[in-house]
Amino acid sequence: MRITGVMIQYYFTCKRELWFFSRGLQFDFENEDMLIGRVIHQESYDREWKEVMLGDVKLDVVVKRGGVEVVEVKKSSKLEKPARWQLKYYLYLLKKAGTDAKGVIAYPEEGRREEVVLSDEDIVVLEEAIKDIERVISLDVPPKAEKKPYCKKCAYRDFCWV
Repeated sequence: MRITGVMIQYYFTCKRELWFFSRGLQFDFENEDMLIGRVIHQESYDREWKEVMLGDVKLDVVVKRGGVEVVEVKKSSKLEKPARWQLKYYLYLLKKAGTDAKGVIAYPEEGRREEVVLSDEDIVVLEEAIKDIERVISLDVPPKAEKKPYCKKCAYRDFCWV
């Protein structure tokens, strides 16, 4: 299975969520947060919108301004660390494909942007994470559920806390 940006984000958020996602379990498409996120995503970069597929990985927005800039649009900064790693993964894939790029996480509802860079140390962390993702998704049963502050808004919450 190809590792996607969403899988990287889930890995740094919740390994159980990653396991469910790897099994093709569809999250709650009617989840209010998911719907709001999709609208924000679509409306935020309407004029500059470019979606780029890099293998099985879809980059939200790629803009040329003196180079390549990958913009990951997020509804809020509540999952800032996982979002940062997702974007670093995209930068990592581009680097492996021979393109150096800048990264930006945009939080349109918060009116802010955060620049993200890929360091040599990040590459080591990502390569270890990729190996561990392969381990997690090969498990016969999901990792044990862990209560986290964002569980109540997670699209997979019913798989853990019914």
